[in-house]
Amino acid sequence: MFGTGLNPVRVVAFLELILASYSAALVFNTDRKALKITHTLLGIMWVVLALLNMFA
Repeated sequence: MFGTGLNPVRVVAFLELILASYSAALVFNTDRKALKITHTLLGIMWVVLALLNMFA
């Protein structure tokens, strides 16, 4: 990241979106209801944090 001209805030937002997509995949591949709720909440949290990093 250093010396490449990448904005660290954009890199963090991109990584958070990757985590959100991973949480969505876990929601679809989990059978237990409690885990589905947990992964859904974590996915929503990652999307909100990514949006806050991009626009706030």
